[in-house]
Amino acid sequence: MAENLKALRRRLRTIRNTKQITRAMEMVSAAKLRRAQNALFAGRPYASKLTDVLARLSASGTVAHPLLAQRELRQRWLVVVTADRGLAGAFNAQIIKQAEQFLRENPENVALVCIGKKGFDYFRTKKWQIAWAVTDLNARISSQRANEIADRLMESFLNEETDEVLLLYNKFISTLVYRPALEPILPLRAITGQETETRSSVREYLLEPSPDAVLQALLPRFVRSKIFIMLAETFTAEHSARMVAMSGATRNCEELTDKLTLRLNKVRQAAITKEIIEIVSGAEALKA
Repeated sequence: MAENLKALRRRLRTIRNTKQITRAMEMVSAAKLRRAQNALFAGRPYASKLTDVLARLSASGTVAHPLLAQRELRQRWLVVVTADRGLAGAFNAQIIKQAEQFLRENPENVALVCIGKKGFDYFRTKKWQIAWAVTDLNARISSQRANEIADRLMESFLNEETDEVLLLYNKFISTLVYRPALEPILPLRAITGQETETRSSVREYLLEPSPDAVLQALLPRFVRSKIFIMLAETFTAEHSARMVAMSGATRNCEELTDKLTLRLNKVRQAAITKEIIEIVSGAEALKA
């Protein structure tokens, strides 16, 4: 019985220490979530309006740009965006699952670009080719790093290392909801054409020096903006998922603490009752 009491006290102490850790991680994730949300919500209007302008400029089909070129699909890149750390529920698992499903459906001429350590650590042990990886972002939204990734993707596309680039990432919906999103990024014709179909109202823009020159300057900016918004969506969803996961872990620790405290009290009471019975029985035996 004494051993049981000692084991229960040790387990109770461990759970209380774990609860302090999960609560601290929840508070840190909540603070990072607010900053990531601010960056995401500030960037969305710019990206949306830029997409609108590019869709209308390219609707005529008279503009020629290497980023709009549609080539024969000899090589495709799938950009898989995961977190660098775990403890975020199903955040990484569902992206990896979606990526594996895509690779099974398209087994030939597909290479991976892994952004995030979790995805890279998983796929480097598999049979699929990894073109390159970025594993040092640490869930920090940086326009400089987003531009570096976008420029490398555009350079690879222009050098015909790949003929199509797809983005697979978690899209932030709300604090409790995020969904996997698979979107084309290069060539840009697929994006601008899709956006044109979804716009019902038509506006005419007067542009200087010419629509072609404006479009030539805006297309690289659009790719950089798209990558930045993708990273912002991913990191916001990551902090949200980790905050929710740590909140659930903290609640589980509280429930376990209550159950173990009750169990500890019962065991201690049983031990005391047994000692009292032994004392009383011994006294009665001496009297007899």
